[in-house]
Amino acid sequence: MLMAGAQNASKSLPLRGSLIPGTCQKFLHLQDFYTMVWGDLFGVPLIAAVFFRLVTTGQVTAWQWVAFWGLAIVSPAIFLKMCLAENHKPDWGFPEAGKISLGGILHLPYFGAGIAMAALCLWHLATGNLYGTTLWVGLTGGGIYLACFAADIISGNFDPIKRVNKE
Repeated sequence: MLMAGAQNASKSLPLRGSLIPGTCQKFLHLQDFYTMVWGDLFGVPLIAAVFFRLVTTGQVTAWQWVAFWGLAIVSPAIFLKMCLAENHKPDWGFPEAGKISLGGILHLPYFGAGIAMAALCLWHLATGNLYGTTLWVGLTGGGIYLACFAADIISGNFDPIKRVNKE
């Protein structure tokens, strides 16, 4: 909700669906991404529920917490570097090459926490620590998020910028 509020409060973002200058690609807002709408609405809370179940039942070890925080810090740094690159298609979080919006800044810790929770859940899935209802909740959340990620790829939402040659 903070990210959506930051997007809505920003007066400098191009209009939703307007063309990115020099391209035939639309400028995407938060609500144009399948992962940001459906993945975050349904998939992430289910993954988070499994993560919190692991935490509250004492199944997260000290080294797993170190891995969690490492991923929570490193993954947004990698994401930031990728989104600030010249070939990144401008969007609500990164409206121009090399620039980040307030919404983009707010997205970074959220992204890191999501990656870290998902990784820890996958670890516990691989080691057989997830079973029963918890297993199915996690698989459902992960499946929803992966389907949304695939939809963003197929739709072109994650495409790099494609400049139109003016000849």
